Amino acid sequence: MKTHLRASRSSRAFSLIELLVVIAIIAVLIALLLPAVQAAREAARRAQCTNNLKQLGIATHNYLESNQTFPMGDSWGRSSKSPYGLIRQNFGPWVALAQYIEQGAVYASLNTSIMMQEPENTTVSGAGLSVLWCPSDGAIINKRTVDVTTADTWDFGVVMPVTYASYATNHGPHYYYPRGDCPYALMANNLGVVYHVGNPNPGCGSISPITIAAVLDGTSNTLFAAEHAWGTHMSPGLQWWHSGAGGDTTASALFPPNFFKSLAAATALTASAGNKFNEQGNLENTFSSLHPGGINALFCDGSVRFIKNSIQSWNPLCIVNNGRTALYTGAGGCPNSPALPPFGVWQALSTRAGGEVISADAY
Repeated sequence: MKTHLRASRSSRAFSLIELLVVIAIIAVLIALLLPAVQAAREAARRAQCTNNLKQLGIATHNYLESNQTFPMGDSWGRSSKSPYGLIRQNFGPWVALAQYIEQGAVYASLNTSIMMQEPENTTVSGAGLSVLWCPSDGAIINKRTVDVTTADTWDFGVVMPVTYASYATNHGPHYYYPRGDCPYALMANNLGVVYHVGNPNPGCGSISPITIAAVLDGTSNTLFAAEHAWGTHMSPGLQWWHSGAGGDTTASALFPPNFFKSLAAATALTASAGNKFNEQGNLENTFSSLHPGGINALFCDGSVRFIKNSIQSWNPLCIVNNGRTALYTGAGGCPNSPALPPFGVWQALSTRAGGEVISADAY
């Protein structure tokens, strides 16, 4: 007689508690992995942003080779719509560099016989240059506005299609542009590398672009440009890529990088302490980024370095009178004297001939 042995099989399903434990473990793993993925993506965006600035640095040195000066900020241009014939606010530094960043067609479209804000130059104002867009400043990418509000028209009603820039050139610790005063005595306050030039009125003195020989602090110690995130305010009327005006493609080292954490904070400070600039506002004239901890900065030698938000700075709230003079108050820890207080490291990096000695470990 044969005996048949039967193997018994027992099947058992997951209990609800076990299933919940597995789901919780997966959730924890995702929570641990997600920041790493986000950090990796931000590292890639920051690397592309650095590369953009390096490309702009190469273009700047090619421009220097051809013109023996750095590009200017804005200047006086002829306007067919102004009753005065000449009007301030012409094209800015990125337009001047366009021919050196493989945008020769854009530069060739520029009519330099008239001012920037004319219908004939809307091909230039509406061109989108990806090298001027930091990937972390995501709202700016392919952003183009065309409307009939004052945000996108000039004083004489010209409709301007515009795109924007994530980078601005260096005005210096604070900035002044001529407002009809002659001679332009306060232009000496412009200690940076890029600012308004031109001389429309005889006897007003010469205002010329900066040569590399004028950068006495050394090209490796002098800021040329840095990040200027459009995403901090996303206003259609600000940071036009083609404009050289203060707050568009030029900015100041008056406030340290990313001093304003939000548009609301900038608005509140301006309401309480006033606007420190005579062109656009505090936020628009401050270098900023959407990277954690600081900004990428391009120096005059073409190098790109990361500047921390915590870089040593003077107290920007000491400045009064919209930055038109070197006046300071004695309140809030400010020097009780009209004399210019010592620059912080951030302000010293923005001067071209201040004679400051700055160690690399200071920033």
